[in-house]
Amino acid sequence: MTKFYSDLPFSMMVKIGTVSGLVGGFAIFLSIFMIDLDLNVGQGTFYKVVGLPLGISGTLATLVGMILHMLTAALVGAIFGVCSGLYRKLRVFSLGRGMISGIITGLVVFFAFFIPISNILMIPMIQSSSATFGDASRILANTNLIMFGALELHVVYGIAMGGFFAIAIQYESKKQKILKASV
Repeated sequence: MTKFYSDLPFSMMVKIGTVSGLVGGFAIFLSIFMIDLDLNVGQGTFYKVVGLPLGISGTLATLVGMILHMLTAALVGAIFGVCSGLYRKLRVFSLGRGMISGIITGLVVFFAFFIPISNILMIPMIQSSSATFGDASRILANTNLIMFGALELHVVYGIAMGGFFAIAIQYESKKQKILKASV
């Protein structure tokens, strides 16, 4: 059996990680809409682009893109929580450590997933649908700006996720110690 380096049960680490991922996802939610505004494209364009490869368009593509993005944020948070408990060196025991671990996680997600998915799937899909997707030319003309903004957002996601995770872990650990002491 694998050693678990946490005072909290595995399921609690998964739950805290999942909620922390959602906190990080919501932390960048409005910023994504601000990037759309800055690029002078329709609100929700980023999320729409996430939904387009599934063969849907319009408002439904935006809604599906938002949901998929938040599910991804929750999944990354859950994996973060599990890894924090499985590996002693990754254990989050302070706010600073949580935020640094979160930043590293955000950067790993950016370089290992966001860039390849953008370059292999999203950009070619936008190029091929430029006739039906009105904002395609603006998005393609600003790819470097979008990539830099996405890098910043992944760092912000990591800070929010890791910081919230650290606070929640400390709170739950103290709560469990108090409960054990009172028994």
